[in-house]
Amino acid sequence: MVNFLIVICILIALSAAGIVVKKILKTEKYRQKYTRYQAPKKSNSISLASNDDAIRQVDQVIEVDEYEQQLFDDIAEIFFQQQYKLDSLQAAEQLQEVFLRRMPVNCKTQIRQLDLNEWSIYWSFYNQSLEYYLGRYGEFYTHVDRFGEEHKIEYRYQDSAS
Repeated sequence: MVNFLIVICILIALSAAGIVVKKILKTEKYRQKYTRYQAPKKSNSISLASNDDAIRQVDQVIEVDEYEQQLFDDIAEIFFQQQYKLDSLQAAEQLQEVFLRRMPVNCKTQIRQLDLNEWSIYWSFYNQSLEYYLGRYGEFYTHVDRFGEEHKIEYRYQDSAS
C-alpha cells in the first residue's frame, strides 16, 4: 500500500512538472511573438572597456521602411502648413491624437504642459521628430526629417510692451 501511494505521489509530481514546463514554453513563445512587434529599445551610449582589450559597443541596426519615413515627413509638412492655437490640455490631446492616427505605427508622442500656459507636443519616429511649441512669445514648429535636416517655422506674437 505504501508503494502504491509513493507511485501516485511521483505521478502527481511528474504531471505537475509537465504542466509547469508547458506554461513556461507557452509564455516564452508569447514573449517572442510580442517582442517582434515592439519598437526596439534604445541602446545605451556607455561603452565598456577592460584593461587588456577594449570591447566595442555596436549600435543596433534598425531597418525602417522608406515609405514610413516618407509618411512621417509628409505628415510633418501638412502640420507645418496649418496654424494651430491651443488653449487647453484637451485641445492639445485632440491635436496629438489626430496626427498620431496618421503617423507610422512605431511613432511615439508626448505632451508637456509648461508654466505660463505654454504647451509642447512632441512626436518621434526613430531619428525623425516633429515638435509643436506654443509659448507666450509665439508658436514654434520644428521638424527633423529622414535626412537629418532641421526645419523650423516661427510665428512670433507682438509684445504689448513694445
